[in-house]
Amino acid sequence: MKRRTFIRSTTAAGLALGLTPVACATPSLDTEILILGGGLSGLYLAFLLEKAGKDYILLEGSDRLGGRMFTRKDIHRDVGGRGIGDKYTEVMKLIEEFNTEMIDITDYMRSPTAIYLDGQIYDQWPDPSTNPSYLQFSAFGKSTQLTALDQWYQKPALDEVYSELLTRNGLTEEQIDLANISANYNDIRETSAINAYHSAAFRKFNGSERILNFKGGTANFINAIAGSLKKQVLTNKMVTKIDDQNEKATVHCKDGTRYSGKKVVATLPFSTLRDVHMNTSFNTNQEKAIQQLAYTNITQIHLEHTEAFWEEDRLPADMWTDTPLERIMNMSSSPTEKQLACWVNGTGTAFFDDMNEAEIASYTIKKINEIRPASEGKIAYLGVQNWGQYKYNKGAYVEFGPGQAAWFLDMIKPAGNIHFAGEHTAHKSRGMEGAAESAKRVFNELMK
Repeated sequence: MKRRTFIRSTTAAGLALGLTPVACATPSLDTEILILGGGLSGLYLAFLLEKAGKDYILLEGSDRLGGRMFTRKDIHRDVGGRGIGDKYTEVMKLIEEFNTEMIDITDYMRSPTAIYLDGQIYDQWPDPSTNPSYLQFSAFGKSTQLTALDQWYQKPALDEVYSELLTRNGLTEEQIDLANISANYNDIRETSAINAYHSAAFRKFNGSERILNFKGGTANFINAIAGSLKKQVLTNKMVTKIDDQNEKATVHCKDGTRYSGKKVVATLPFSTLRDVHMNTSFNTNQEKAIQQLAYTNITQIHLEHTEAFWEEDRLPADMWTDTPLERIMNMSSSPTEKQLACWVNGTGTAFFDDMNEAEIASYTIKKINEIRPASEGKIAYLGVQNWGQYKYNKGAYVEFGPGQAAWFLDMIKPAGNIHFAGEHTAHKSRGMEGAAESAKRVFNELMK
């Protein structure tokens, strides 16, 4: 079989090729290793396996690669992970490998933010200590911090409900409500403080000094990795079942195809892996994690503007609000343009979940016009990205509930012939670097 890259939908020709056995030790196997999920962790693992001369087939459930690194072609915007620290060791290896062009956004990423609270807008908050957009961070900063990147799952004394920690550090119930808008979790009254400890440790000990974006969008980076792969990478292969046997595992897809390999690496978020029927015996904590770990809901409402209305009313373009739109951010990688998007977190996303796009567009434009009259006739709706309802992920990233960090070491252990990768399985890093770190860990497991 000629070595070539397979990135295609399940057409008749693609199906025939997808079922052709590749060279491996056992003739009844399609490959040595099956990788489930074509996000960064799955692609990086494929890249490492290929360098090591190993056979694999990568199965991606959607019609594209990249997972939560997603450049929406229809609106020409990145709607997923894109910020790269210059000390992201594993991701930077890939960026250098493919000579990916980057943009340094460090000097202009923290723009001034207007505050809209109780029907009044402020170009700057008069008292920094009570600024509603920083309440979470000012209160959390009073806590004892971790001294290493991998301590977060080893500190049960710190694993408490996040709101209880913030209350103890001085926030009132009303301030907890306001802090929930800026906290990137589903609900700080339900999530664990350990998530905040881990994030703070990552910012401190990762050592990044500069923040980079991918020039032209994350798709350029994802396409560079995928284009380098010479084994089978198949899209539109949503996994429904993993039949784990003694000598092999067989993966069943929604389209009726099936693939067998010696090992399976599931990079799927547990939010979707729990929908896959598996006959493997998991350890107790692993079973609980697969079934119960939460993923943060994020809804982005992307906008375009015809005029710089912020120059007319002389207020910052970015806004923190106590409305259902929550935060309005500039998502551009360029210092000379602005790409505005409303960023809604956690339980706040429910406000929009039952709306159709026309209703979301109408509400968003009217509300911004109400807050900023200068914007009237100068902004338009582009599109919405609802990660909580995106069936291939069902959330933007993992967040641990109180007591769940204690499951971590058990939940990432291989179970039968199944290994686990993805940002939720990283010991130290978070986000995209966590996804790449996990792929490297599983690669080392497989090489043993």
